[in-house]
Amino acid sequence: MDTEPALRFLTGSLHVEYLRPTPLGVPLEVRGRVKEIKGRKVTVSATVSAMGEVCARGEVVAIQMPEHP
Repeated sequence: MDTEPALRFLTGSLHVEYLRPTPLGVPLEVRGRVKEIKGRKVTVSATVSAMGEVCARGEVVAIQMPEHP
């Protein structure tokens, strides 16, 4: 995100499913999407793929920190 000041988040929860070994030495593709935004809470899902196969998928709930503590 290209904002000034930069947005900062804390991890509220993180869940990862490791589906298969991720090979070394090949390009990896990471795809993520915002599933929900509720106030300062953002839920994002993501996958990591190698050679067209999903190796891991996960979901994070991130909490936006206030601009001024």
